[in-house]
Amino acid sequence: MFTVVVLIVALVLLVALDTVKKRRLYPAIPTVSPCYPLVGNVLKFQGQTLEQKFRTLTTIFSTAPRLFKLWLGPVMVVGVTHPELIQKLLNDPNCLEKPFFYDFLNMKHGLISARIDFWKVSRKVLNPTMNVKFLHDSIPVFEKCSRNMVNRMKACPKLEEPIDVLPFTMQCSLEMVCATTMGAEVLEREGSQKFMEDTEEHFMLVASRIFNVWLYSDVIYRKTKQYLIECRTREACLDFAMKTIKVRRAALKLKDHKQDSTTGPKILIDQVLTMDINKEMSDQNLCEQIWTLVAAGSDTAAHGVAHACLILAMFPHLQEKLLTEIKSILPSDQTPITPEALKHLTFLDMFFKECLRVAPLGPIISRKNLAPIKLDGNRFPPGTMFLVNFCGLHQREDIWGPAADQFDPERFQPERARLRHPYSYLPFSTGSRNCIGWRYAMINTKVMLIHIVRNFRLSTTIKYEELRFAMGITLHLAFKHLITLEDRTSF
Repeated sequence: MFTVVVLIVALVLLVALDTVKKRRLYPAIPTVSPCYPLVGNVLKFQGQTLEQKFRTLTTIFSTAPRLFKLWLGPVMVVGVTHPELIQKLLNDPNCLEKPFFYDFLNMKHGLISARIDFWKVSRKVLNPTMNVKFLHDSIPVFEKCSRNMVNRMKACPKLEEPIDVLPFTMQCSLEMVCATTMGAEVLEREGSQKFMEDTEEHFMLVASRIFNVWLYSDVIYRKTKQYLIECRTREACLDFAMKTIKVRRAALKLKDHKQDSTTGPKILIDQVLTMDINKEMSDQNLCEQIWTLVAAGSDTAAHGVAHACLILAMFPHLQEKLLTEIKSILPSDQTPITPEALKHLTFLDMFFKECLRVAPLGPIISRKNLAPIKLDGNRFPPGTMFLVNFCGLHQREDIWGPAADQFDPERFQPERARLRHPYSYLPFSTGSRNCIGWRYAMINTKVMLIHIVRNFRLSTTIKYEELRFAMGITLHLAFKHLITLEDRTSF
């Protein structure tokens, strides 16, 4: 027993000495306060909810200088806040690796968290699948799913009372993603809705662990109830993905899969199943790819549209301005939405961009450098962890002015946007490891919004200044998207 105590004390002393040594590095870069021995800045977040932790971190990023140090116990993380430095970091080919936080996802081969070697091969193969033809061909599918969503909304028994719109946008976005990536028949199988619920719970558990340094140790974490729940949600999601893979494999055997190489397969899972890298992938790895594609694609769109609906309900004059524009370009509910029509909906574009400024769906990313990098004259050795908070970036008054906390779509008038640094606004990250489906997301969310605004007048008692967000892997509203829907029968 005495020997064990001595070893523990010795280990603590070694960690303490190493931490003291590290904290003397980069004296010109400020450290977040308060910072304590051994635990660093952990106590700043102790006892806070995910909502409070996210707000604390975003406030740090929106007010800090160009670089700052955040200590998670003995682990130093460098916060990067200025557009010039973010541009250099995210475009550096030696800064594409993800740090250990992403291991908590337990998706070692998904695009979000894959190690750099596997990610490069997968991304190279998947990039062409998001071609212009695929995106344009998907619009009729998006319209069909949006009409189904509107019909479900109109079927609500008490439409005159506030309803949470997120379940409706979630089902719609899941239908869209499944139909264009896995085949619509996947939704006919039992468990599709449970898949999204388990995915959301899994991501929230991961976010909770990231913000809790005491759970970084696998030895400790695996003894918690949270770990058991995470295992359950993960296995359920992978099981759903595996069933989907089996369905598509069977379908591929029944048809000639040879297609014109310029068009590519219309169902993305078909390409994943037939790409060369698949020969070296286990079924487990393939499941993680599918899980990433479906979960990221549907969850982000669902929350993005729900946020936008709530904001429209808060600002009736913006809602009417958007409706007027939609009527001018798409005169009736039967007028099909085309790529050309979307180009002419300029206010819709500005409005949704402002929504993504306020609530970027992937609000925080982290990177690890594999070679030395210099930022503001500071040389960071390989293995340094960097953190970028896009919510914080989008709220900086030195970039967006004293009214950065106000909602103003006119910020995205071309003449005003040109005055800002191009890396001041990054709703889908940037660089070669940005969001692979950002164009897809901009189209399907706009189609959903068009159909909602065409059919409903939105109102809410929630005020804009009351908006609060919680950090999952994607950004979630801290409360329900409660909106009253009034049917626009005169459209």
